[in-house]
Amino acid sequence: MPPSKRAQMALFLTVFVDLLGFGIIIPLLPLYAKSLSENPSSWMEAVNRALGLQTPGAFWAGAAFVSFSLMQFLATPVLGRLSDLFGRRPVLWISLVGSAIGYLVLGLTTRYEWVLAARLLDGVTGGNISVAQAAMADLSRPEERSKAMGLIGAAFGLGFVVGPFLGGVLSGSDLGLNLAATRGWHLPFFVASGLSLLASLMVVLWLPETLRPEARTRARQEERRGHALKVALERPGMPRILAMALLSMTGFALMEGTFSLLAQQRFALSPKHVGFLFGFIGILIVIYQGGLVRWVARKVPERIAAGVGLGLLACTFPLMAVVPFPWPFLLLMVPLAWGNGMSSTALSALASQSTPAEDQGGLFGVLNAVSGIGRILGPLVGTFVFARWGSLPAYAVAAGLAAAGLFIALSLPRRTAPVEGLTAPGEPA
Repeated sequence: MPPSKRAQMALFLTVFVDLLGFGIIIPLLPLYAKSLSENPSSWMEAVNRALGLQTPGAFWAGAAFVSFSLMQFLATPVLGRLSDLFGRRPVLWISLVGSAIGYLVLGLTTRYEWVLAARLLDGVTGGNISVAQAAMADLSRPEERSKAMGLIGAAFGLGFVVGPFLGGVLSGSDLGLNLAATRGWHLPFFVASGLSLLASLMVVLWLPETLRPEARTRARQEERRGHALKVALERPGMPRILAMALLSMTGFALMEGTFSLLAQQRFALSPKHVGFLFGFIGILIVIYQGGLVRWVARKVPERIAAGVGLGLLACTFPLMAVVPFPWPFLLLMVPLAWGNGMSSTALSALASQSTPAEDQGGLFGVLNAVSGIGRILGPLVGTFVFARWGSLPAYAVAAGLAAAGLFIALSLPRRTAPVEGLTAPGEPA
């Protein structure tokens, strides 16, 4: 196997192991944070009174999620730019170690404040996906970017398929129940911490530095240009690509934040069955990102692929709120998952193709930070509209966001202009 392929496989395994740990905690964290908030500190009681919260546990569970997303939004562009200056490998290692520490704190604590601190830490150091994307871009030629981003997406999807299932098994195991009952410790978080630590060791042992020295030198010479967001916005066509990413993620996150409510309201599905649906969506994502994306990348230009993906989402979202039976609802998961996979990989490829090697880390940091804004706005808007006006208006909003992204995609130039310094080497540095 050529060194570049070995490096890509190392990145795939690193992202998979890391996302496996992340997938373990996602279904458990809201319940965990909510249970700890039932014994609030004085400052939490003051917040509860000031906001007039009738069910404060839900608020504090949400705060644990939002704190992570906010810190990730602020830190991801910085970590991406640091990877341009000092290399992908050390920044990826540091971010994985930070996640391991955050998960360990979650496993050990019995106070909500430490849950919040752990999520803040994980948010600050949680730029590993953007750095991995930049490293994958280093290892691939511009015309192969969609396939390379698909490999990262497949690892992401696999982690989300296996992780929640493993988290449920661990929390319900004899050891997990015994640790929770006798010490207040939580086995799934310990396993998630160990997986992030394992991923950091994989970076040290298997992953070579992918960013060539001359690219790092150029990045240091041009560091005076300022924040990575400013640099990205100055690049031709990038504001439209970032706007599409924001609209797409906000719409998809709106769906994610209300999906359980919709499934329960329309078809009386239990949390167990909703979990199965999420697993099915994850499997569909893996099928697209791990295989179909290669065919799409060969046959369909990224501009068209992004538009088709957004079009699929715009059509699927409102149908989810009106289909009368469970089986067509299940079938809608196919265009939902593949539309999201098609748009996200195409947008990543378009952005990467327009960016020189020395700016790839900053670019993916900005791209993930913009997506982070969508992950905050989507659930906030979706749950409010759902509660105020119902499911159809909420999913109509999601469709409108995707349609706005499609409109922008139609305005993109047919061909991306070549960028100096963009050609990717065949071997890692």
